Amino acid sequence: MPATTDLEITTVMHPLRARTLEVLAVEDIGPRYRRVVLGGPELEPDFPFLANAATDHVKVLVPDADGGVTVPEIRDDRVVRGEGVFPVARDYTVRAFDERGLVVDFVLHDHGLAGRWAGTARVGDRLGVLGPRGSHRYPQGYDRYLLVADETALPAVGRWLDAHGTTTGYRSIDVVAVVQSIDEYPLPNVPGATVHWVLAPLGAGRADALAAAVRDRIAPGAFVWAAGESTQLKPLRRLLRQRLERHQYDVDGYWRAGVVNLDHHESDDED
Repeated sequence: MPATTDLEITTVMHPLRARTLEVLAVEDIGPRYRRVVLGGPELEPDFPFLANAATDHVKVLVPDADGGVTVPEIRDDRVVRGEGVFPVARDYTVRAFDERGLVVDFVLHDHGLAGRWAGTARVGDRLGVLGPRGSHRYPQGYDRYLLVADETALPAVGRWLDAHGTTTGYRSIDVVAVVQSIDEYPLPNVPGATVHWVLAPLGAGRADALAAAVRDRIAPGAFVWAAGESTQLKPLRRLLRQRLERHQYDVDGYWRAGVVNLDHHESDDED
């Protein structure tokens, strides 16, 4: 039997850092996705990038209308909130940290400040980056993994799959991606991982489509990770509570329709 720690999520905290970074490269990787590579003197060589921590995220601090970037002061490992206006901050998955720099993939949309910034980002532009504050390291002791994601969670799925091919990777992975188009996002093609694309328009019907696509894939000894629009995940969350032990799944509402800057760290009222 695997050790208990191989079956449960563990948390690793990092010293809090704020930095101003420069756009080194921009690439459109899907109909609604733009990849931005960031770097510069303030990007430290020991930037936290842990194995099996696919949901690591940073807060991006959106520049003002003139392109100016304000990053907060960090004192005693805490953000110091002065009298001025705190910059607009949004959570984004760290897709990669390698010889290119810090890689962040943005969903392009007009109703979000960070998405609008990414839509016009050019080499040489600046962006504030805060964190990551901590990492959830996902267990490696399961024989099967089921990952469920909408468009916003696909970068994290990409990190899961990156780890799958390494010596510290996972055994078998099924991905259920509920998206608007099959070319939504480029996921790594790795042995032992199967991606099921479920085409569903945005709206209330997605919750049923998601639950239906997942229901028969929940194995008793599997670990399930799911992320996306919080209300559409509720039927799945209820299903997982009925089928699995609590340590066997992690469901994260990344966003909620009609809510600006949802705090996804808050517990769901059903959890």
